[in-house]
Amino acid sequence: MPKVSVILTSYNHEKYFAASIESLLNQTFSDFELLISDDGSTDSSQKIIRSYKDKRIKLFLHEKNIGAVNCYIECIKAAAGKYIALQHSDDIWELDKLEKQVEFLEKNPQYEACFTQVKFIDERGAPYELPENHPYKKVFKQENRPRELWLNHLFWNSNCFCHPTMLIRNAQENFAISPEFFNLPDYFQWVNFCTKKSPYVLPEELISFRLRRESQNSVSSINLEKTVRISNELYFVAREFLPILRDENFLKVFPEAEEFLIGGEISTEFAFAQLCLKRNLPAFQKLALEILQDLLHNEGKRNLIKKLYGYDEKSFIRDTAKFDVFGMKAQLPILNCKLYLDFGGGFNEVDTVKNSVLIRPDENFTATFDFDADKEIVSLRFDPDEKAGLSIKILKITVNGEIVESFTSNAFQVADGYFNFITADPYFTIDKKLSAGKVHVEILGAVRNDALLNFEENFFAACAKIQQLENLLQEKISQVQQLENQIAAQNEEIQNLLNSNSWQVTKPLRSIGKILRKFR
Repeated sequence: MPKVSVILTSYNHEKYFAASIESLLNQTFSDFELLISDDGSTDSSQKIIRSYKDKRIKLFLHEKNIGAVNCYIECIKAAAGKYIALQHSDDIWELDKLEKQVEFLEKNPQYEACFTQVKFIDERGAPYELPENHPYKKVFKQENRPRELWLNHLFWNSNCFCHPTMLIRNAQENFAISPEFFNLPDYFQWVNFCTKKSPYVLPEELISFRLRRESQNSVSSINLEKTVRISNELYFVAREFLPILRDENFLKVFPEAEEFLIGGEISTEFAFAQLCLKRNLPAFQKLALEILQDLLHNEGKRNLIKKLYGYDEKSFIRDTAKFDVFGMKAQLPILNCKLYLDFGGGFNEVDTVKNSVLIRPDENFTATFDFDADKEIVSLRFDPDEKAGLSIKILKITVNGEIVESFTSNAFQVADGYFNFITADPYFTIDKKLSAGKVHVEILGAVRNDALLNFEENFFAACAKIQQLENLLQEKISQVQQLENQIAAQNEEIQNLLNSNSWQVTKPLRSIGKILRKFR
């Protein structure tokens, strides 16, 4: 029985496959079997695979594509080794990678998986220094930490383990790959792993991780389908953190949740839900709302979170309006309104109250702003949105229940009661002095949708027409300039001609003058 089973997955990597497989077969540690799964390659990958006759190789060659995850599962079930390692057919191992990882796990039974650092190469195999904004620039450069803090890092960030550097023991128990994941199987896998077991990252760069800049159709490419899928898969990953709620080491995983420990009592479910809300991802926020609803449905848990945190049904109702987990703001007609407060020094972005307001089917909207002013306000400014082409009618403005009759705007015209704006920074100024204290501002208005929908198109059409006229004018000016240059050139030519032939003209004139003088 081999000590290590190495799983090598392949799909259309004929240019890189030979270098990859040879980096495995030439390892200084040789007690391994090599399970190669080709996922229905349409290039010459399978021909290259068959050309290797090493007795350690076991082949799983597919005529049709079954998916990389299914290839992994197939090989894991067939693996006979004490440890399992993964390799991609476009990456390259250092020749002592297996030796160093096996030695580490043999000496450190407290760790179930061992990873390494990576160096990057490009499609030619040359060293590739990643730009600072590249997503892989720092993600794998991790210091070792306790299992609980690995989980904390995975929660607040994303996957940080480089999959093809892994060597893992007890793979059937520890390697929870799910075929229903396409974009985030690694993230799911290592969250699940770290809820029970401890990983370790060797500080050495023992694989060359290839990044192919010319590829536009890889899993790493960004498109709408992938973005939607990731959002859904993130929700399933978020659920993998739930076992931590029953873990006695909950506060070791989330030391930031100590603020929810009150008088020696804590609701780990409530604390985790609040952390998920702070995660600022719809998938995590959806899970948080589900947890909070379940807490409120249980009398004992409902009483506990109300006693400890003052959280009740009204609090939950506010949260269900605050966290837009289904992206309704992007689907509905919205005005992103702002109310600027002038405390005597003018308007600025700091002293601002924001509110996203729905435009109702009747084209009306109601923008409300509630806030506490710590000093006197000398003026208010209402910005309905930051977009050009707004057409707004103000139906009523009330400040602390008092109707405001006077206001000004930077609209370029007012027609039929609608203020029509060209600028992308439209506003209404309300000259109203207010004392410090609670303030309630309510603005009722209407939006002319045809202006909203058609203005930008008409505006750019008008700009195009103006540009066309400017081009025509410039063409005429150029033609006039050419004529002027031609006239100047002809004048210069005439002058040069006169200057060069003046002696031929003056000599006859002098002769004629002599003859005329004889007749005097």
